Amino acid sequence: VWTNPKHPNGYRVLFGDNQKATLLLLDESSDDVERVIPAQVKVVPGQETKLIFDFGLGTNNNVEGTFTRARDGTRIISFEDGKYWINKKYEGPIGVFKDSANSNRVIVIQQVKGSDCVVQLRDGDEVTTLTAKAGNTFVFDFPDKGKVTASFNMTRRTLTFEDGTVWTKY
Repeated sequence: VWTNPKHPNGYRVLFGDNQKATLLLLDESSDDVERVIPAQVKVVPGQETKLIFDFGLGTNNNVEGTFTRARDGTRIISFEDGKYWINKKYEGPIGVFKDSANSNRVIVIQQVKGSDCVVQLRDGDEVTTLTAKAGNTFVFDFPDKGKVTASFNMTRRTLTFEDGTVWTKY
């Protein structure tokens, strides 16, 4: 999961291999549409790995990003215009998840204040927002199910619900 300092409430989830990648991008948590951006991966031995994102921006569709590291060792993707994305490692259940019961669903959990969190269930164009409380267990307040408890496993990076549904952190 990557963050853009200019869009601190958004996220970028990057997955793929050493040839092709896909970027799930959301600039602000209030945005309705998560964008899916294809990318080519350019690996040259002895050089930094580059990603060529096809943002569909008209005449200049491709934007090149380079994997580098900040002075403190944090991984970043830097762009020629000076912008960059940071690969933040959130401990615990704050972040972006995939749903074992629904492969099209992306779940975004953001801390609001203290143990209060806002959760977005993103199913394509449909977005459902709910609240949750973090603690020894995570308590989600689903609009259709009411309060549902899940346990976070730090080693597996999963949230497991009472009904067996598992959310896995990207």
